[in-house]
Amino acid sequence: MERKAGMAGFVAVTVLLVLFAALLFGEIVLSGTDVDARELEEYYQEREQELSREIGEFLRKEGLENGGVTVTRVVEENGSRLYTITVHHGRIDCMDAAERDELLDRLQELNFADDRCSFTHKFLLDE
Repeated sequence: MERKAGMAGFVAVTVLLVLFAALLFGEIVLSGTDVDARELEEYYQEREQELSREIGEFLRKEGLENGGVTVTRVVEENGSRLYTITVHHGRIDCMDAAERDELLDRLQELNFADDRCSFTHKFLLDE
């Protein structure tokens, strides 16, 4: 009888140790994933800020100082990113359609190279 009680205690302790080890292993793996996700997010935030500065510089060279630039993103479950770059300036509102189209074509060249990202450029018009 004592032998069965000792064996049951041994099994219980072994099961608890295995569960503890599995939990600890899971935490280590997940914390590594959090670091990778955080590093990836920092990478994209830097690219987004760089893109916003680049577009602002482009607008200044075009005589559109103090133009508004908004970079928004949607991150899909698979990690792909859909960016919308919206540009606003009062002088863009006054341009005819051909001038706006030409400016938009040139703006669409401004993005960062990443296979997991797609970009849409548009103007915010006060019409």
